[in-house]
Amino acid sequence: MLELAVKTLRGRASGFAGAFVALFGAAMLVTAFGILLQSGVEAGVAPQRYAGVPVAVGGAKSFEVRENGKTKSKTLKDPVPLTRETVRKIAATDGVGEVVPDVSFPAVLATDGTTPAGHPWSSARLGPFDLVHGRAPQRPGEVVLDAGLAKDAGTAIRIQTTKAAAEYRVVGVAKLSGVDGELRTPAVFFADAEAESLAGRGDRVDAVGVFPRPGVDPDDLADRLTSQLGSEAEVTTGEDRSRIENPDVASAGSTLREIAGSLGGTVILISMLVVASTLAVSVHQRRRELAVLRAIAATPRQIWKMLAAESLVLSVVASALGCLPGILAAQLLRGALVLIGVVPSDFSFSVGILPMLVAVLTGVATAQVATFAVARKAASVRPVEALSDAAVELPGISGGRRTLGVLLLLLGLAASLLPVFFSGVFAVAGAGSGGLVMIIAILLLAPPVAAFATRVLAKPITRRFKEYGFLASANTRANARRLAAGIGPLVLAIGFACVQLFIPATLASAAADQADEGITAQYTLTGAAGGLPDDAVRDAAGLPGVEAATGVTRVQVFASTKVLDSPEIFEFPAQGITVDNAAKTMDLGISSGNLAELAPGKVAISTSAASTLGVNIGDQIKLNLPDGFAATPAVVAIYQRGMGFGDVTLAHEDVFVHSVRQLDQQILVRARPGADLEAALTGLSAKYPGLTVSDEAGLSDEQRDAATASVLSSALPLVLVFAYIALAVANTLVMTTLARTREFALLRLVGMTRDQVLKVLRIEALTVVLTAVAVGSAVPLIPLATVSLGLTGSPIPSIPPLLYLGIVAATALVGAASVLVPARFALRARQVDAIGLRE
Repeated sequence: MLELAVKTLRGRASGFAGAFVALFGAAMLVTAFGILLQSGVEAGVAPQRYAGVPVAVGGAKSFEVRENGKTKSKTLKDPVPLTRETVRKIAATDGVGEVVPDVSFPAVLATDGTTPAGHPWSSARLGPFDLVHGRAPQRPGEVVLDAGLAKDAGTAIRIQTTKAAAEYRVVGVAKLSGVDGELRTPAVFFADAEAESLAGRGDRVDAVGVFPRPGVDPDDLADRLTSQLGSEAEVTTGEDRSRIENPDVASAGSTLREIAGSLGGTVILISMLVVASTLAVSVHQRRRELAVLRAIAATPRQIWKMLAAESLVLSVVASALGCLPGILAAQLLRGALVLIGVVPSDFSFSVGILPMLVAVLTGVATAQVATFAVARKAASVRPVEALSDAAVELPGISGGRRTLGVLLLLLGLAASLLPVFFSGVFAVAGAGSGGLVMIIAILLLAPPVAAFATRVLAKPITRRFKEYGFLASANTRANARRLAAGIGPLVLAIGFACVQLFIPATLASAAADQADEGITAQYTLTGAAGGLPDDAVRDAAGLPGVEAATGVTRVQVFASTKVLDSPEIFEFPAQGITVDNAAKTMDLGISSGNLAELAPGKVAISTSAASTLGVNIGDQIKLNLPDGFAATPAVVAIYQRGMGFGDVTLAHEDVFVHSVRQLDQQILVRARPGADLEAALTGLSAKYPGLTVSDEAGLSDEQRDAATASVLSSALPLVLVFAYIALAVANTLVMTTLARTREFALLRLVGMTRDQVLKVLRIEALTVVLTAVAVGSAVPLIPLATVSLGLTGSPIPSIPPLLYLGIVAATALVGAASVLVPARFALRARQVDAIGLRE
């Protein structure tokens, strides 16, 4: 059967070109997202400061919650400090020779605004850093600079750390062994005691470098440590040490895994739909050939085996070839993610054999499933009916497909309406998923949808285009299934893009509006190296004319609750604020409770979070702070502006103690009536290098950049998906158009000119595009409106007009060109030759 399949593929190469392109594109897409996932798992950047220590140990990367004996874990985004007890366990493990704790904290050089990281001098061994000049720091006020920083420094330098800028004496210069040029993160070394104080970790450390005893293999020691520590810590060797050394590398890996995980399933589903649709068109075009085989006694099993063998050969070849451009697509995606700041510029993607193997297996499996689905009907036709069935296109769709499509449509509609009746994370997520389910339902119901659309458009098109419109309308009504093959992918392209892009746009717009309305301070202070020390809040509050000053630090926290007797964990954006007079600088839109009662061990939450968790004023919530610490704070206030300020508001102290954050990202300053504070606030830059003063309320630049990066990091991978869908649209329409060569020849033979045929085709293309735009825009409009209603109280979502027009224009251009360009080629053939072409 394989030999027959190969001969058939050779003899009908043009007929299989469409399926080949669909499988080729699917493999490219799966390979690109597989590389994204694999790169998120691996290090991406070589270690530098930890290059000299064989084993590096960092804090736990996840935490667990339990409900009714059931456990669920969640990955943490920020590095978690290690307790001294864990450090003692590490030191006591058999084979450990020496442990070297390390802490890291931000530092800003007043001379040029450079933002290195501060470390204790004892951690210099981990590089190792060798002194090339001077001595080690021995007391507070002394530092050693790495060679890259020391070039422009003198014997004294002003440095802002987690405290206001102070003058430090440069007592030495160190160079990282084996590294030429500047470090990816410059280092300033302080005396150990001072470094621990400035880091603010208390009795905890960021990481531990482990030196084995002589003769002990580092990998064996790492296995022992992993067994000893369990989930308390992450033990790394080799390139993986970079994740412990560089928090930005660990964060980038987490983001890549999230992108690949959230879109990977969707990518495979879309690939299956596209491949199935293309193979359906291919088999449909061969119905006369299959009918002849049935008429000469081929059994259904033989037909199915022949089609399955053809798909197997085609999918293996196409998928294998598609892996190579998938590597290029992944690298292009990496460049785009670097450009928007989601991935560090020196982060390398990992290209291995596994993503390619998965792509090939996925392509083969998808082709076989699709072949079974589309060949089942063709193979089961009775021989006496075969030739008559092949002569005409059968209207309608099977009862099973219609039932499944209607059920999915109703299910998607019900999910899309959830925000109307409920608030919280579940409702919003359900509405977004409901939109995608409805789009898939429309794909299943495409033939009746296309037939209905042609009936609706028939009169206006005939009235507008006269006899050409009549002929085009009659043709589309008689060939609704062929029309649906083009409309389905177009609807998928528009609907998928609208759901995936406009829900984040609505969230971002609502957040900006709430921040604009809720910040009542006149001035916003920001700083370099991630923020300003807490001292800056007190200094700002003490200036003449200042009514209130509030420090704000933003982190991610996790709240858990019981859902259907199992634990469920939700991630919420949170802010830690200095609670004194916070109500004078921000209006959270308190709906119940009192923000003035906020204190360490207490919490204020948004109405969305309260609904998701099912709590009210006075209730305790199960909260895991950024370091995974489990807390049960009592709710003292519930507010409405959660998108602008974060769904959880904590006291400053709770955030600083349980996160790596030791700086305020933003200080909100409210002036007394008539006071002009800009000059006085700007004067604080002498103590806080990099301090900037803004008199604009709303989201900070960092928040806006983060929101933009979040939207773009979701949108950029969609470019690959959208491009594949566009390819599928073009592929399908080109196949169906070229298959009409005999039809065009017949029209020419009965007296139509080439231009007249093209005019009819332009009207058909217009019908396809209008139907796809109308359906593709209407379906996602329902979940978009309900999400906006649930989040903002308004049913009008945020749809950037230029972005929407760009999506529609690109889709329409692809659809029209895919009909008209191949039609011009088909019309070049002589009519008497074309009318005799085989199917």
